[in-house]
Amino acid sequence: MDNEKEVTKPAPAPAMQPAAPSSSTNGLAIASLVTGILAFLCGLFFMGLVFGAAAVVLGVVGLKRPGGRGLAIAGITTGIVGAVSGAVFTVFWVIALMGVSIGAGTVATQLDKANDAIAAQNQSIKDQIAAKKDFLKDETAVFGDFELKVNSVTRNYVPDETYSRASAGKELIIVNVSVKNISSDSQYFTNYDLGINENGITNDASYVEASPSFDGGNISSGATAEGNIVYEVTKDASVLKLQYETIVYDAEVYTSKTLVYTLAV
Repeated sequence: MDNEKEVTKPAPAPAMQPAAPSSSTNGLAIASLVTGILAFLCGLFFMGLVFGAAAVVLGVVGLKRPGGRGLAIAGITTGIVGAVSGAVFTVFWVIALMGVSIGAGTVATQLDKANDAIAAQNQSIKDQIAAKKDFLKDETAVFGDFELKVNSVTRNYVPDETYSRASAGKELIIVNVSVKNISSDSQYFTNYDLGINENGITNDASYVEASPSFDGGNISSGATAEGNIVYEVTKDASVLKLQYETIVYDAEVYTSKTLVYTLAV
């Protein structure tokens, strides 16, 4: 009818676009590196010990958070160097300020011990840089502070949950590993510290788990952690290596170096 008014339907509201994933920065790792550098620069004074301890604590906590692993390790390394130097010289200066009567020969001896400790630490870092980095299948590998062995490898693993299965053209493999802490101190190590290198490209461990899974965490000196780590690789890939990276600080040349270790599986 002419008298009827035409009802105009409101235009549909625009569909909400999914928010882009936000990337997070591991602030603790950055703080660890900055504090570690301060510790190294203040190594001849008491503050080297303070900053060094703070850098180690921040770095260890930062390793447990995503992102910034290299920065956290660099912070821990420089923090340890600064803390050791700060501790040695703090003891020396405290004794001097307290007015303890120390003969020239004793002072020289203490300085020699301090120099020997620093030299031993530098030599340890040099030995680690020069050590073997690439290991063959079935070898017991030494990755810095850890001794690593592959106990078994299971190809074409198919989890019960459909959503956990491999992508098209890919397969899941289970690598059962043993990781022993061969250093004199407790060390932190998880499954995400071990990547899988496939023809030069390295990927992290899959979120998929296979019991008994490798939980890792803080490993005491001389202790061994063992379990399964699951990786997704190209179907029937033949050249696969476990890969581990760590950063050391060469105090003699004032530079950090990334050390890359591999073990064929």
